[in-house]
Amino acid sequence: MKAAAVSTFCIAMMSSAAIAEDIQARRVSFENLGATLTGTFYLPPDYRPGERRPGVVVSGAWTSIKEQMSGRYAREMAERGFAALAFDHRGWGQSGGGIRFKEDPAEKTSDISAAAAFMATLPEVDAIDINGLGICASAGYMAAAATGNSNFAAVALVAPWLHNRQIVEQVYGGQEGVSKLIATSREAETSERRGQPRTITAASMTDQASLMYRVPYYTETDRGLIPQYDNRFNLASWEPWLNYDSVSLGAKLDKPTLIVHSEAAAVPQGARAFYALLPGEKSEFWLDGVSQFDFYDRPGPVTVAADAAAAHFTRVKAPRQIGPQDRAAIIDTITDIAAGADSHQWDRVRNAFAEDVMLDYTSLWGGNPTTLAADDIIRQWSGFLPGFDETLHLVTNPTITSLEGAKATAEADFQATHRIGSDLWVLTGRYRYELVKVDGAWKISALTMTATQEHGDRGLAGRAAERAAKIR
Repeated sequence: MKAAAVSTFCIAMMSSAAIAEDIQARRVSFENLGATLTGTFYLPPDYRPGERRPGVVVSGAWTSIKEQMSGRYAREMAERGFAALAFDHRGWGQSGGGIRFKEDPAEKTSDISAAAAFMATLPEVDAIDINGLGICASAGYMAAAATGNSNFAAVALVAPWLHNRQIVEQVYGGQEGVSKLIATSREAETSERRGQPRTITAASMTDQASLMYRVPYYTETDRGLIPQYDNRFNLASWEPWLNYDSVSLGAKLDKPTLIVHSEAAAVPQGARAFYALLPGEKSEFWLDGVSQFDFYDRPGPVTVAADAAAAHFTRVKAPRQIGPQDRAAIIDTITDIAAGADSHQWDRVRNAFAEDVMLDYTSLWGGNPTTLAADDIIRQWSGFLPGFDETLHLVTNPTITSLEGAKATAEADFQATHRIGSDLWVLTGRYRYELVKVDGAWKISALTMTATQEHGDRGLAGRAAERAAKIR
């Protein structure tokens, strides 16, 4: 689902969510691969001893530390009721680690996994409801850490820098530019092994050899250029960074994912390519005219992004609390309607319906929703669908959005293909289901179809009805 864009004007008019004075914060530490990592753990203003709050692990942009954007977002999440952790990766800020200031995706991914495991041990945190929030470069690290990791429930990526080889060459001077940087990286790696690390200034308004020369945020003392900032970059970072394909990680990410981004921010093409690969539940929220650096600390964009992340984490929590038996039964019921209709197994379809069903196909045909007896629906469908030579209803990404007692709601994407001879009529869109539990079995009591795209000849529906009448 794609959220509507928010204009720069609207963002400017939004007031910043006040960061409460009484947010509880304490210094924490945990271990990873022999190094001690230091973080700040934030609790909501209304937290009371004995509670277990949903958690958020926050990781920021490259070269950053916990007092910069990751700490800002951790406080924002605490203000919204979450327990949140911002921390310094190994080799950065107050954390230990023998190699300093190296932007190594694999190492930072490992640190994020360790941070989530640490959060799961804290008495203030609901260990089955820990989420990941990655900003800029950490979007890729967060996606990799969350994939296949039971310590993560969901992921939000804010202003994600996600690149592949093509984007790397676009940004870093083509094949020649990339090759030179990798050569520099290898020389620095050799020097590092000899005990002579090669580092440069990360951000500067005067040093043209710095990593980020005259780049906003990092060079501004009232924003990112704070006293705690290391402001160093290890040249051995270039090879692991440039060879990192964070776009491809989307294909493996198995957690509900939200992307908050802007076309005016960094490499939006990478975020779109990543999003297209995501196989499961996903949503995106694109803001108009917001720069990469404004996502780090400007009140308007930060408020919008934090609100979206909090809503995402809260929304996907409900389905996680549904038992595996109910989940499987609901998905089977959804599947039975589509598969049964295609194979003309009408008893299978009838068994998936409650006695009376509200059908809403107004997005396609107009008019008003109607409530019909399930037997009447079967008579209509069985007198219509056999008139096609073939139908194929693909129902994907089923999501149970709520379950209270004997009532549930669910959604799923669909593609419905109808064929007569070589003529096709194809619809894509989304179904919304309302279900009731009857005698221990889940039945569909309402079905809403929202068509988003249509290709081919809609007239095939009338031809199919005529052909079906002749068959009877």
